[in-house]
Amino acid sequence: MSLPPSYRLGAADELSGAFEASSDASSPYDRVRSDHSPRELVARAARVTTILLIGKLAAGSRETLCRVRNISETGMMAEVHGSFIVDEPVEVTLKAGDTLTGTVRWNRAGRIGVAFDGRVDVPELLAHAAMRTGIEGIARGPRFTADCPVALLVVGYRHPARLVDISQGGARVTVASAMPRDQLLGVSIPGLGEREAAVRWVGAEACGLVFLEPLSFADLGPWLLDLRARFGKQETA
Repeated sequence: MSLPPSYRLGAADELSGAFEASSDASSPYDRVRSDHSPRELVARAARVTTILLIGKLAAGSRETLCRVRNISETGMMAEVHGSFIVDEPVEVTLKAGDTLTGTVRWNRAGRIGVAFDGRVDVPELLAHAAMRTGIEGIARGPRFTADCPVALLVVGYRHPARLVDISQGGARVTVASAMPRDQLLGVSIPGLGEREAAVRWVGAEACGLVFLEPLSFADLGPWLLDLRARFGKQETA
């Protein structure tokens, strides 16, 4: 069976380009950590509210998805999975290749506030986020390295393979069996279950897959922090 044209173009991997921006003047202050009670309030820059601005959040040896919800020239608030401590340095890479560095300012109920190391040109950043191309060509959602056994399921046959990297929209695997381009198949990933996919490209003992239904933020985020699933039985420092 041939792959529908929309999947040949990689439409399922273009996940983080749509956003809505609006001025958020609900409060001109940020809460900041203080050794005194009650907490001090300090003036903050006007924010821009964003929706579905997905990024790769890295802190030390950990990395996972984050979803930026509002941003100003001095900081941002993002939804995250996992625990991030106050004063921890973090780095966020967005779809078009823009990188934001800063320090965690607060951590509350699956959200963190980050103060940037330097001022950010928000209009320019959002313009990049809306583009379909980035520094390395077509702008796609964040991709994460992996190394775990998977299985490709094709017309009743189970082909052993190994996951090399993964994003919300697709994955790269190594496999000994030849897979024709546009082949529809299932891919069984430990911790993520069986997902329907199609072969986007074919290389030497490797192929690129596009998921017919993108992985959700709620599914992929925690999985990336589960090193036993992501890297198989390997011991990771």
